[in-house]
Amino acid sequence: MEKILNHIKSDFNDRVSIQQKRPGIFQLYLPIYHEDGDMVDLFLNTNGNGSYSLCDYGLTLQRLSYSYDIDTENKESILQRIISENGLNEENGNICLNTSSETIFTDIMHITQAYAKIGSMRYFKKEVVENLFYEILDEFIGKELKEFNPKSKVLPIPERDDLEADYSFSPNGHPVYLFGVKDASKARLATISCLEYQKANLNFRGWVVNEDFEKLPRKDRSRLTNTCDKQFTSLEDFKSSAKVFLERERM
Repeated sequence: MEKILNHIKSDFNDRVSIQQKRPGIFQLYLPIYHEDGDMVDLFLNTNGNGSYSLCDYGLTLQRLSYSYDIDTENKESILQRIISENGLNEENGNICLNTSSETIFTDIMHITQAYAKIGSMRYFKKEVVENLFYEILDEFIGKELKEFNPKSKVLPIPERDDLEADYSFSPNGHPVYLFGVKDASKARLATISCLEYQKANLNFRGWVVNEDFEKLPRKDRSRLTNTCDKQFTSLEDFKSSAKVFLERERM
């Protein structure tokens, strides 16, 4: 343990305070801070077999809970993505990273940056959820709408691969084609595709789930409304009522 502690002091030019909390558990006070100026909580543990780990004993998630609750599947998905992408482990809120004397400096910088991301509410703002729009939509359909025989990336007109629908459902004798729309370009593709399906005399229903209907340009909103059979104004709207509308298609 003394060797790795000396590495830490040397790597940070003695700008570190180390306090033993319990046998084999040391708290590191480093000049690394959250956005609001609070110091990032960090502990070094000896695992009893010559290996070490850095962890926070749940203090990062506790800090986050003061201003933001992880109270939906989407938020939990974002949190787990940050943990996974940074190669960390999490158990009962304790977020950890294995380390060694040779890698202790880079590991400290790595894990504290991850703690800062998790502890900052801005990483859970709307733009993060937007980046996961299609992933969340796909996950929901795969888990919650399996009974309606969903298929992804379908070509209603086989020879027109430029008119691909994101999903199709088969609640009855005719398909429901669904488009996920998060921006104006996808709104225009959905509009054109539905118009071409109509021109080809396909028997179908055209649905759109918007990331945010109100953020689309007015003309795109109008074209979608005039062309498709059903619009969901948001992902949450789709998640709460898609099953009801698909059940109606069965009648």
